[in-house]
Amino acid sequence: MEISRAFSTISESVAYFFRRPGIGYYIPLYQREYSWDEENIEQLMDDICSGVRDLLDSPDTLHFMGTIILVTENDTESNIKPQDPRALPSRIDNVIDGQQRLSTTTLLACCLYEKIYEITNKLPEKDTYEELKEASEAYLNTLMDFFSIDLMRGKPKRKPIIIRGSIDGWTLSGEDNQHYKSDVSSFIASFIRAIDKKSSFPDARKNSLVADNLKAIKSWLNRVENAHKDSEDFPPAWQILEKVSQVDLWSYQRPELVSLVQNHDEKVCSLVQLFAFCYFLLERCCLTLIQPVSQVRAFDMFQSLNATGSPLTALETFKPLVVNDADAKGDGFQGSKFEEYFTHVEKLTSPLRSASSKTKRTNEYLNLFALAYDGKKLSKQFSAQRKWLVDVYTEYEHISDREEFIRQMGDTATYCSKLIYYPKKENLPKSLPEIDGVPEADRQQAILCILYLQDANHRMANTILSRFYSLVLRNEPNADKEFALACKAVAAFFTLWRSALTNTGLDDVYRVLLRDKISWKQGNSALTVDALKIELMSELTKRGVGTNEEWKKKALHYLKYNNAKQVCRFALFVAAHDTIPDPTEPGLMKISRPGSYSYLEPSKWLTEDFKSIEHVAPQKPETSADWDVALYENSDSEQIGNLTLLPVEINSSAGNKGWIEKYIYYQYLAETDPDRLSKLSQETEEFGIKLNINTIKLLQNTSYKHHIEPIVQLGGNSKWDKAFVEKRTERICDILWMRMYEWLS
Repeated sequence: MEISRAFSTISESVAYFFRRPGIGYYIPLYQREYSWDEENIEQLMDDICSGVRDLLDSPDTLHFMGTIILVTENDTESNIKPQDPRALPSRIDNVIDGQQRLSTTTLLACCLYEKIYEITNKLPEKDTYEELKEASEAYLNTLMDFFSIDLMRGKPKRKPIIIRGSIDGWTLSGEDNQHYKSDVSSFIASFIRAIDKKSSFPDARKNSLVADNLKAIKSWLNRVENAHKDSEDFPPAWQILEKVSQVDLWSYQRPELVSLVQNHDEKVCSLVQLFAFCYFLLERCCLTLIQPVSQVRAFDMFQSLNATGSPLTALETFKPLVVNDADAKGDGFQGSKFEEYFTHVEKLTSPLRSASSKTKRTNEYLNLFALAYDGKKLSKQFSAQRKWLVDVYTEYEHISDREEFIRQMGDTATYCSKLIYYPKKENLPKSLPEIDGVPEADRQQAILCILYLQDANHRMANTILSRFYSLVLRNEPNADKEFALACKAVAAFFTLWRSALTNTGLDDVYRVLLRDKISWKQGNSALTVDALKIELMSELTKRGVGTNEEWKKKALHYLKYNNAKQVCRFALFVAAHDTIPDPTEPGLMKISRPGSYSYLEPSKWLTEDFKSIEHVAPQKPETSADWDVALYENSDSEQIGNLTLLPVEINSSAGNKGWIEKYIYYQYLAETDPDRLSKLSQETEEFGIKLNINTIKLLQNTSYKHHIEPIVQLGGNSKWDKAFVEKRTERICDILWMRMYEWLS
């Protein structure tokens, strides 16, 4: 038997694969359900966006999307169920391997179609844009072949290109919801129907992976659409037209469209960027298609490809180069500094069991290290990661410089192990013995800031802090104090930015600072807290929030629970720290003597007592509650002045109650006299409130909360209304600015 006849193998572009006429793809029932999640989507979209960036410098850039195993169905009558014989494609291929990739590509094509269609429809009715509309039409026609096959009969004439056996069935003119029941095929069918009827594009079924993945895809495509404004993820239109052939992009030279791009016409730029994304997906992404002659041979191949082992990470494939280098040019790898430093890197993933978790952590670590190294974002693509590691490492000619590079990797990995991937948050203070020489207040506040930045998911902070931490690991003079103050400075910068501004542009501040001044590549000459504070304050000034007046004007309206939840929580801690009730302004706090009431310490941040953010005037009040309606007109109930910190169980119990009941709760929390505490339940009757015995026990067993005292001073007969919330917002902002500015100056 000739082995070559047992398997037909070709490698072609994605466009070639999907545009083969008349082929429908059938996923047998025994195949697992669609299971790609957001992590898979992130990887796919990052691969394509990285590919477009690489294409500008390397015209021969390709991206291999994997292998597809298909077997052509020879007995459709027996094996395709359910079926409408009038609606069957001329050829049906069983998908043995690759259904996740194929299904996701069809969903991506739908999103691209929707995005290009909607932008094109907004173009002005001018001759200047006719060529652009023509190019859009060409892409739309191509994309339609990615998610549909043209049966040339039925209503609609196009049908979903992929269905799931025993659940979906191609139908000539039947109702979509009766014939396409899997999440993927159901969405594609409704999408085709929307195109046919020229109606609104559909949403996927709620609470499905398809819905989540469409959301993630659209988020990436929004970045592509807006790349001409400000994006590191994707090149702007004018760079694309400089490097990518117009013949590839839109069939022939179109100088009028180039002129529109040069004039930064927004819609034209957006379409050019989407066209470049499409072009790379269609013509530069490729698949290897394997078609065994029988399903038996297909399963043999499928098992051999998937039954053993886990995929290697870029770090694992980079290590042999380091080992060989140390053996050939140094004193050998074993027992060397190379081994010591690389062991720190390997410890990051060694506790993890699953391949996906190892890949995820490797991606996170390498992206952090690459940013800290030269300020540039690194792709999640395996080949791009390994290429970057090899290129940077081999740029150094001397073995000592290469050893230093591995040490930098090890230092960054140590930072990750101790400050990002610590098993339990409460153990973080114990994992930082390196800063034991720092004054206790600064040490406590530094650890709190690390916890805060991690909880706020402000990952870019790690790029700066890991650089300062490396000085601690290397026992540089005053490094422990510098690290502690850097934690406070970065937390203060992040707090002032996010309490007045959106996230836009925030990450770029760190990238530019690293690239130009404090990356591993730039060295340590500018790596000081004083220089860091100057840079961060300068950035706040550029954004119009560099003075108390400028910042406060924006923060009074922006510092809200629904804008920045963790920032609000941190601001409440800052406002509670060393403050007492203001006797001249009942309900407000004022700054007290240092050391009087410490809130800025990690134990407070981690305790359940302060875990929950309470809306004093509830987000959804009871209909009988007498709250000021003005608080709900412009989301003013979300303002920092309407928030406080409570234990989770107390917050749940207080819930949506009225002011009097909440005031009673707060009295229990703010009372220090145990004799008074036992009498409070009797006094509640003066307000016409009767608490049940379980609530009373809950309140009596809750520890004293000093930060509630100012609220209690307001009094049960006073009003918690919009005017008071605005006053409290202003007072909290005053304290927040003063203390954060102190950390930055």
